[in-house]
Amino acid sequence: MALAFPAGAEQEYFTWVDEQGRIHNSIKPPSEKSEDLPQASNAQESDFLTEEEFQEKLAKDNADNPPFYTWIDAQGRLQSQEIPQVNIEVEELTQLQAADHSLLPPLRVAAEIRDAGCCAQYAHLFKETIPEYDSVVFSQPQMSVPFKTRSGDKPAWYFRLTGSNGAARRALNLYLRGTDEPEKGAATVALIALNKQLQPLYFIPQLITQSYLSTWRSEAYRESLVSILDTEVSAFIIYFPESVPASASLQVEWMHGKTSD
Repeated sequence: MALAFPAGAEQEYFTWVDEQGRIHNSIKPPSEKSEDLPQASNAQESDFLTEEEFQEKLAKDNADNPPFYTWIDAQGRLQSQEIPQVNIEVEELTQLQAADHSLLPPLRVAAEIRDAGCCAQYAHLFKETIPEYDSVVFSQPQMSVPFKTRSGDKPAWYFRLTGSNGAARRALNLYLRGTDEPEKGAATVALIALNKQLQPLYFIPQLITQSYLSTWRSEAYRESLVSILDTEVSAFIIYFPESVPASASLQVEWMHGKTSD
């Protein structure tokens, strides 16, 4: 008997509960039966646009429907105007690494300071020279000979740059590690740039530094990039005007490139 009735002849039921809590199964009326799902369209490959046809259609749509912007004029009337399409050509610029400090001859200290002879007494301390494209690490600033200032002796490091200066554009990279104090934060670092005769040419009372957090590859450090555009600069004194932790260290490296001259 089951084979005598087609599957399409089976009635559809819905279940509901009456006021007495009894469950009923009733036959759905034809109007409430679920509609048949729409059949999938038989799309042919010829119905799709090629890349060239799509680009042509896109260009035509943009031409037929240019972008507009609307505004309300002083009389309260709604206005609309097509947005002009302007081709903006951006010139390719050479990316230059921005320096935190630049040592330029016009920024030198006054002549009376250069001739005061403040730094010649430290000549025997400039034993460490930094090779070009290489680096040297300084540590334990308290163990070095302090630099005398008006406010007292300060922990310091002393070094020279090797090679002839010429007309090269030089860049000095300073990497400071372990200079952060628990309560005071990052220690202040000062820099004095000198010529071969150890006459001071530039004085930076507080270096600008960029901070980098520690990673799995390296510990946290601060970096300062000094652009040397004065060919007479050949030596440096870096000191701490305030206190500095004993764990402080300084990595110095420098490089140069030809100027536009």
